[in-house]
Amino acid sequence: MTFTVTVQPSGRSFSVERDEPILAAAIRQGIGLPYGCKDGACGTCKSRLLEGRVIHGVHQHKALSVEEE
Repeated sequence: MTFTVTVQPSGRSFSVERDEPILAAAIRQGIGLPYGCKDGACGTCKSRLLEGRVIHGVHQHKALSVEEE
């Protein structure tokens, strides 16, 4: 199953496969998103979900607060 992610405010969209990290999909498709570690540790790549659902995969708990999860 494929999902579509739209980055705001640019409106750029890209596809994400089921169980694929959003950041990995963005990098694969040449979408420039901020990141530092690509490992769920630093929190540089965190974004705000405006609509839909997301399952946070493996990450260090210091990267996301309880409210952000």
